[in-house]
Amino acid sequence: METFPAHRRCPLKPTIKDVAERAGCAIATVSRVLNGSGPASVDTRERVLRAVAELGFSFNEMGRSLKRQRSRTVGVVVPSLTNPVFAEAVEGVQRVAATNGFDLLLTCANYDRRMELDTVSTLLAKQVEAIVLTVSNPLDSPALGLIAEADVPACLIFNQPRGRLWPAVGVDNVGAARAVGERLLGLGHSHATFVALRFARSERSIDRYEGLRQAYRQRGGNEPALLEVDPDFTGLEVRFAELYERDPAPSAVFASNDMLALACMRALRAIGKRVPEDVSVVGFDGIKVAGLATPELATIVTPCRDMGEQAMQLLVNALRGGTPPPRRAIALPFEFRSGQSLARAPLAAASGVRTPGASPRNTHRHSAKPARNP
Repeated sequence: METFPAHRRCPLKPTIKDVAERAGCAIATVSRVLNGSGPASVDTRERVLRAVAELGFSFNEMGRSLKRQRSRTVGVVVPSLTNPVFAEAVEGVQRVAATNGFDLLLTCANYDRRMELDTVSTLLAKQVEAIVLTVSNPLDSPALGLIAEADVPACLIFNQPRGRLWPAVGVDNVGAARAVGERLLGLGHSHATFVALRFARSERSIDRYEGLRQAYRQRGGNEPALLEVDPDFTGLEVRFAELYERDPAPSAVFASNDMLALACMRALRAIGKRVPEDVSVVGFDGIKVAGLATPELATIVTPCRDMGEQAMQLLVNALRGGTPPPRRAIALPFEFRSGQSLARAPLAAASGVRTPGASPRNTHRHSAKPARNP
């Protein structure tokens, strides 16, 4: 392997990811070699140690160092602070952390798996005692793999992983979206569209689409159309213009979060569609600004602050008692809040759909269902 002179080394502080790339192996392998926590071939070990020397990487022994010296710091990884739900959850984490004498190190990963890995690597290098995080998909997350290697307590928020995998606090995304689908069908919306962040970036979008599909299958509705978009929502007007050239066109749009729902309302108006006279729009999250929109956004209201508080409390209990938090998903209650953006479907769109006559202005609170894997 080529040895780089000092002036060609990375000008920024190298990370464990840089070491892995230089050594040509996985980050988990680097962690095992430097921690002495698992097997590695002689060749692999030499390549890792050579890369460490060449890059000038300083490894803090992650989990072993944490056990020897307490940093009183908790790391937090969220996709973004642009969406108020994550900021609200962080406030919940902060409240419980401060009450128990912990400081926070906050990072954003921009719905990107590689950034999740990099931010977790940085937090571990800074010797955080625990991590609260949201990942793109907990079933296939390199960041979670690195946390497991480091043996650091962690709890997911917003994610609701299936199986006994990770401690998690969130809402039943499938059940909440199914409730939206039932409400739309009850108002005669036989054709609906689900607009979501790209599934590769958010398993919450996948679950919410599945819940909507379940409702339409159970009630004999049409398969909901799907529009996947990037986090900056670019090209939404063009996508809607193409969608409404089809026949039949959807009379309802269900967006995977409130920020996206507000963007959908703007895009629909831009192509000449009235909300809710022509198209109803429903969001997900219950952010405060949604209630200030014109028309007021119909949405699923989720207890974001409670998610952060409960996740942090689980980690505090683990740090005090020395036992990890239970590896199961905790589902908090959600509320369906009807706003002015939701109305009965136009008569042409409602043909062939059974309508039970429920008022669109009803607000209904759903108790949390038992965790999928208690």
